[in-house]
Amino acid sequence: MRENAAAYAIPLRLLQRLMLHPIRIGGLSVILLDALSAEHDADWAHPPHRHPWYEFNYVSRGGLFTTSAGEEFRIEAGQSYLIPPGAVHAHRHGRGESDDGFCLRWQIMLEDGRPADGMSEEAEFIRCFSQVRPYALKAESAAPLLALRTDMSLLTLETAFAGWMTGLFEDWRARAAEHPVQAQDHADVIVRQTLLFLQAYYATELRVQEIANALHVSYRTLARLFRQQTGLTVVEKLNDIRIRQAKKLLIETDLPMKQIAFAVGLKNEFYFSNLFSRVAMTTPSDFRGLHKVPQV
Repeated sequence: MRENAAAYAIPLRLLQRLMLHPIRIGGLSVILLDALSAEHDADWAHPPHRHPWYEFNYVSRGGLFTTSAGEEFRIEAGQSYLIPPGAVHAHRHGRGESDDGFCLRWQIMLEDGRPADGMSEEAEFIRCFSQVRPYALKAESAAPLLALRTDMSLLTLETAFAGWMTGLFEDWRARAAEHPVQAQDHADVIVRQTLLFLQAYYATELRVQEIANALHVSYRTLARLFRQQTGLTVVEKLNDIRIRQAKKLLIETDLPMKQIAFAVGLKNEFYFSNLFSRVAMTTPSDFRGLHKVPQV
């Protein structure tokens, strides 16, 4: 770690103590998966990619450009940015540029392990953090993390981390209230209706053109609006839904892979296995072996 990392070296080491310890926020459980330094040499670039966790990146020195939801934005020293699960993004330096900082990765689940949905405060919390934010966060956003002290107990560190997350949530919720999305916003309506289609018909051989036809828009318009608002293509979101449902079937049933493939709208076991491995980063068999509770 370079000398200029000293400003975040101690907070990073303290955050590493929280890794894999469930942290309660209301009815939610936050699992910090990783807390690592992020030092990139000059002229670094990372191609478009996505991941299944929330990722918060703080830049201590230098700067970089990040593209998220098709929009490129600049992050300077002292600023940070958030990438939600599934959002396609890429990074690059300006010519001759480098940067230092740290990266936090976490998951948010209901305490019983189920994803939060509906209109609960927990669901609102997850929706807020899952919103694609193609801009640098204000410098104060990382201040509570940088203020962590070595004399803090593990419980105090957990409380401070939870306080940092709820602080972001309240700030973003307040901003949303100041600038509410209008009910008649055409793009918002199209995206919401597309999500309803995907949730209702993921188990069929659903095609994007069918959704576009039903919503009376062109394929191109639907694809553009959906990606702008979610950071994903319609097919990527459909695949995410299918794999999430497949995970439930792998854990909760003894159905063979072929039947699970059909149940989530995929035409054969081979295609299902390839898609599952690409999205979940593990094979269906390994996922079932790791998560299924043995029958007593």
